[in-house]
Amino acid sequence: MKKIFYYNNIINIKKKEVIKSLNKNHFVILRNLFKKSQVREVLSNIKKKFNPKEDKIRKEKNYDLIKTNYQRFMFGMSGGVKGALNTNPRYFRVFYNPLWCKDIYKGRNILMKLTRIQNYFYNLDSNYGINEKKTKDGLFVASRFQHYPIGGGFLAPHKDISAIKAAKQLGINLYYNFLLIMTKKGKDYKNGGGFVSKDNKIITFEDIAEVGDVIIYNSKTVHGVLDIDSNLFPNRATKDGRYIALTTLFKW
Repeated sequence: MKKIFYYNNIINIKKKEVIKSLNKNHFVILRNLFKKSQVREVLSNIKKKFNPKEDKIRKEKNYDLIKTNYQRFMFGMSGGVKGALNTNPRYFRVFYNPLWCKDIYKGRNILMKLTRIQNYFYNLDSNYGINEKKTKDGLFVASRFQHYPIGGGFLAPHKDISAIKAAKQLGINLYYNFLLIMTKKGKDYKNGGGFVSKDNKIITFEDIAEVGDVIIYNSKTVHGVLDIDSNLFPNRATKDGRYIALTTLFKW
């Protein structure tokens, strides 16, 4: 069964066909919905604006920072040692850029489109969760860009438990995650990249992904990011590495 679907418009997406493939392959790729040049332009803006001195570590009681333009560096073994699904080691940077805040990276168009693709699969209004006003379900769209630096940026295998809980508030039993690929493996970085686990085997989807592709996987799927160019020495100030955009539904 094919893993790559070509669509030039959201309304042309055949949801049943895509989800059938997703359930079999553990991930699918939607191609041609985003122009590579547009995604690359946003990436260029992120790199131009990036300042490592803006990196922050979020304290436990500062959850609402993700509803603002906010740059966070995430590292360590989040969740402690209570079990594989509660422990989530990572090393990457997040540029939170809510859809109601200033469009500092000039990426509003791609974040809005990614949100509408997600809402289309959830059978929600196309603008669901995009405003600062709290939805009736108590959810909002946490739009952001993530940077996995060369020199070992990674995310350990895990399931998105918090996002699954958020989806259940909508009465949805199966949560889908939507990633917009902003970099090309072999060009922007050499080794590593996003993966899903199927039958205890690692499948690195970025071996076949292109800039502008949307990767979808579901709540049953263990996923993560293999070390990005781990042969290089870590450097928190580097702009190089793997970048993606996400528009996940989070609890308000």
